[in-house]
Amino acid sequence: MHVNRLYRPNRPVFSVELFPPKTPKGLATLKSRLSELRDHHPDFMSVTYGAAGGTREYTLDICRTLIEDYGIEAMAHLTCVYHSRGEIQDVLDELKAGGVDNIMALRGDPPKGETSFSPKPDGFRYAVELVRAIVELDGFGIGVAGYPEGHVEAPDYRTDLERLVEKVQAGGQFIVSQFFLRNEHFLRWRDDLAKAGVDVPVSAGILPAVSADQVTRFAGTCGVEVPRALVERLEHYAEDAESAAAYGIEYAQKQVLGLLAEGVAGIHLYALNRVAAVRRIAPIVRAVQTTSYHIA
Repeated sequence: MHVNRLYRPNRPVFSVELFPPKTPKGLATLKSRLSELRDHHPDFMSVTYGAAGGTREYTLDICRTLIEDYGIEAMAHLTCVYHSRGEIQDVLDELKAGGVDNIMALRGDPPKGETSFSPKPDGFRYAVELVRAIVELDGFGIGVAGYPEGHVEAPDYRTDLERLVEKVQAGGQFIVSQFFLRNEHFLRWRDDLAKAGVDVPVSAGILPAVSADQVTRFAGTCGVEVPRALVERLEHYAEDAESAAAYGIEYAQKQVLGLLAEGVAGIHLYALNRVAAVRRIAPIVRAVQTTSYHIA
């Protein structure tokens, strides 16, 4: 099933993002957690794609396991980094043969050690080009990424918004946002997309913080505003990793409650392969899914 068909009025979609480990042992550990993740009833799960396609085989492996063994719809990430157009075609053929029907089409981050993105000869420079190539093949559901506070490489917020509109017009069927730590940024952006004529579903990306260092590092890379109060509380637990992570999840829960009250189309959890985060967030979304009204 194409993921965009899961979105329905008054029923927010709950999705979880996984990233493939780099070793067979790590892959086995992640697979051992999938049954518990299934028990929290995600509507779909996305699986990231390592730099240079380094986890390409594992991405497909996890997606196939989710679909075949657990009956969970899976979406594979695909980036332009290090790939020619022909290699992108090969990856898409592999995914289709493996029963993966949904793609998150991304440009991808510059390789480690590089400050700017340079496409491979005969490669794609922008995600919108990748979206168009996937559309030509037909048969895939296509998700695209959006940035509530603007992409760090965009000259300004308005330009980045226009680029997202182009991705939707090219064939993007739903949007998953980058994480944010102030709901007002997402809600303003969602409203601006609607004003620009975007009518596809928009899921809010939520990242539960683990520590002050982690969240400030991620936020700095992505251009996300970090509330000072959040950092101060996490710093208070600097010597107690378990309490810091618990507070990070509590903060994320409050974000989710606020977003559901605003009628968001979906919650996409950047769980960092942590079951605890899913365990605490999933029931909040499920409670809304099983009623005919939003939390007030």
